Order: sequence, then structure tokens, then C-alpha cells
Amino acid sequence: MERNRKRRSAQRPTPKPTTLELSPDRAFVVHLDTRALPPRHVVGRVEHITSGRVARFASLRELATFLAKALHTQARRE
Repeated sequence: MERNRKRRSAQRPTPKPTTLELSPDRAFVVHLDTRALPPRHVVGRVEHITSGRVARFASLRELATFLAKALHTQARRE
């Protein structure tokens, strides 16, 4: 009975690599504090490279909020 089972991993097609479009306007540096234990405890500093805006964050929500605001502000400038 064991021989008749197909392995699930053998049935999945190999994903094709995607071409990334990496704009410097969308570049960030995320520096995690040594006490950070992602994904539960995330604390650190983030910097938007193009604008130089910096923020400290104590949760994934705060980090995501900063990213969204920085990208929205950058899009309005263009």
C-alpha cells in the first residue's frame, strides 16, 4: 500500500524564477534590534533610502504603516 502513494512534492511543478523590477525609489533599510524575535516581537529602525525618512517601530503593523506612507508620498511626488 505504501508503494502506491505518490509523493506530493513530486506532483508540484517547479516554480519559474520571476524577474524583479527593483526601483531605488522603493528601497528601504530595515535594522532589527538584537532583542527582536520575528514574527512575534519585531522592533527596530527603518529608513527610506530615497527620501531619507527614518522611523523606529515596535511591531509589524508600525513597520508596514511606515512603508505604505513612504511609498504613497513617493508616488505623489512623481
